[in-house]
Amino acid sequence: MVGTEREDESTGWSTVTDEYPIATGGSFPGKERVLAEFERMLDGDARLTMGDHCRAFEREFADYVGREYGIVTNSCTSGLETVFRALEGRGEEVIVPIQTFAANASSVLTAGYEPRFADIEPDDHNISLESVAELIGDDTAAVVAVHFAGNVCERTAELRDLCEAHDAVLIEDCSHAHGATIDGRPAGSIGHAACFSFYATKVLTTGEGGMVLTDDDELARRVAAIRNRGLDPDADDPRFTELGSNYRLSEFAAVLGRSQLEHVEAFVAYRNEIARIYDDRLSELAEQGIAEPISPPPSVRSSYWRYPVALEAGCDRTRVRDRLEAEGITIDWAYDPPLHRQPFVTDRYDTDGVASEGTAAMGRHVCLPIHRDLSLEDAKHVGERAVRAIRRARSEPTTAAKQGYESR
Repeated sequence: MVGTEREDESTGWSTVTDEYPIATGGSFPGKERVLAEFERMLDGDARLTMGDHCRAFEREFADYVGREYGIVTNSCTSGLETVFRALEGRGEEVIVPIQTFAANASSVLTAGYEPRFADIEPDDHNISLESVAELIGDDTAAVVAVHFAGNVCERTAELRDLCEAHDAVLIEDCSHAHGATIDGRPAGSIGHAACFSFYATKVLTTGEGGMVLTDDDELARRVAAIRNRGLDPDADDPRFTELGSNYRLSEFAAVLGRSQLEHVEAFVAYRNEIARIYDDRLSELAEQGIAEPISPPPSVRSSYWRYPVALEAGCDRTRVRDRLEAEGITIDWAYDPPLHRQPFVTDRYDTDGVASEGTAAMGRHVCLPIHRDLSLEDAKHVGERAVRAIRRARSEPTTAAKQGYESR
């Protein structure tokens, strides 16, 4: 990785930075208010965990998405696990897509369920309704729809209908989709429940953190209890009604979340500006079938957590990455290997041949940098260099071992 080493004068720690990183830890407009509140808390004038700011963040974020209840957690992984544990007795399996982070399977296993792996649509990398229809049955407790890269799954409403026909729950994984919409409806407002991540590189960040949203009062009560060591949130005395864990969020993180929420619409709008620049720079490659942005349909406003680009078969993406990194531009791809090929999964299940179409599509995409610290001029530069790197990479011979995951 190309970068420059520098010493932070405030800490004395050395860090390595890229000129054009794939993502950053985010910026905090209005940080003076944040720092003032931190100072008040450090002076002992407020609780440090699960206090007024956590409750306000839950209420404000639920209102923003249009849900009745918000339950803040210390990560999206914790949020998913609490929802799965709250569904106890509904079924034994949870259907998850292959194009997602490891937590979508690890949380299923931790909660005592068996994961089933659904294919994705090659054109947008979101979960395939047809694949879910083949997998869903009487043993299905839930289906997880991940809005990949911030592009809301077009068929979310149909997935909910399919789940209800099988007495299963649809969970929207909105880790990438803060501020994204479909037909004007916010991501996270369609499923029976939704889980958000506020990790450091997300569109809205608290460093670490997550949120569960739902309109179901019983599900909300159970999730809140499991999140807080099993303590019944409605009881007047310390009554532990669930087998719970400590998945609580600190007040410091909640302050950051409330501050970020005030600006999330501006964050998303800016990411869309960068995306339009990339669209323009890549348009000729798209017309020639060489590389095409994995763009949202007209009904969707993407949050653009990532800007994914599908490469033609035979174009070696590692060569694209190496050429760009030589110029200080970091790209990546999500996720490698796919969920069903992660070691903790293959140690437990035979997933050879599973979701072959989506697996091949995953092996042919790259993601360009897109974040609040990337200027529009920088985006033009990155887009131009990406076009050049892709053209050069496709003209070079491709190593067979780098063409996909089929041999893994």
